[in-house]
Amino acid sequence: MGLISGSGSFTRYLTDGALPENFMEGLSEKIARYAFRNLDEKSIDERSVGWVNVMDMFDSRFAALEFLKEPYITMSLRVDERKIPATALKQYCLEAEEKIKKDENLEYLPKNRRSDIKDGVRLRLLKRAIPVSRCYDMIWNYSTGLIIFGSTTNRLCDKFVEFFLQTFDIQLQAICPYTLASRVIEKEGSSPDLLDGLGPSNSSGEK
Repeated sequence: MGLISGSGSFTRYLTDGALPENFMEGLSEKIARYAFRNLDEKSIDERSVGWVNVMDMFDSRFAALEFLKEPYITMSLRVDERKIPATALKQYCLEAEEKIKKDENLEYLPKNRRSDIKDGVRLRLLKRAIPVSRCYDMIWNYSTGLIIFGSTTNRLCDKFVEFFLQTFDIQLQAICPYTLASRVIEKEGSSPDLLDGLGPSNSSGEK
């Protein structure tokens, strides 16, 4: 994160195939459909993911073409999460169970009753939990298909690829050294098959 404001780790991707001729048509609507939305206090969702203005994480309106800096599309993927520590959930569940057993003069509670109590306690605690917000910048040169995403975490990168596909209906391919070398060789007019016989080199000079 923070590609616009400073240095940071990132993962590079390439779009799979050429963009359709009418790609720019309805682009704003597609992005707005997957724009970030705050977590509803009444919901039991623990996470919300969506696009925001790369210069303002609180701006998800996309009222104008702020994301378009031709030939680049720049946005941030905002991820809000609220979590309940397992120990806290267990403690509040035990307290709720003990109170019910006392009020109803019960020695024990059946499994399904304890499950209902846990769901109720979890929902109550979620309403009190403050979400933690994080933003991860994306820079997309749509003329070359190159994308830079401001994270190297596997789980988050997988979510980004999935969310990108949902938004634009475009598959992404992560760029590795082999992919880069193949592109260079193809530009020089040679076949990428030349890389198939390569192996690791011995940089120490030992034989």
